[in-house]
Amino acid sequence: MPTVVNRTMSPFEWAMLLGLSVLWGGSFFFAGVALSALPPLTLVVLRIGLAALILNAALPLAGICLPHGREVWVAFFGMGLLNNVVPFCLIVWAQTQIASGLAAIDGRVLRRVRRRRIEEPRFYQGRDI
Repeated sequence: MPTVVNRTMSPFEWAMLLGLSVLWGGSFFFAGVALSALPPLTLVVLRIGLAALILNAALPLAGICLPHGREVWVAFFGMGLLNNVVPFCLIVWAQTQIASGLAAIDGRVLRRVRRRRIEEPRFYQGRDI
């Protein structure tokens, strides 16, 4: 049974939560705006490419080198495809059909259900979700 911690959030933690919500919601808002000028796949490639460039620029600052070896890069490719490319493609494509606010809510709910199914499979035994 998990340990319950009862404490109030500090102003710094509230600020971090607010910042996270602005970043999270802002990405869906700006994706909706950008879809008026760019096709969905182009937007996804730009988003993931920019993130890859930023992360690669941050590696030397953290003192980390990219690994060598085919097996590692195959795993990176598979993980990137399944965890970033496919979900972002589907979410951005969905934003061409529905409002960006609804896409943000749907994306969050689907991630939560997927995570709970992986982490707590006994919870879903006998349930059709």
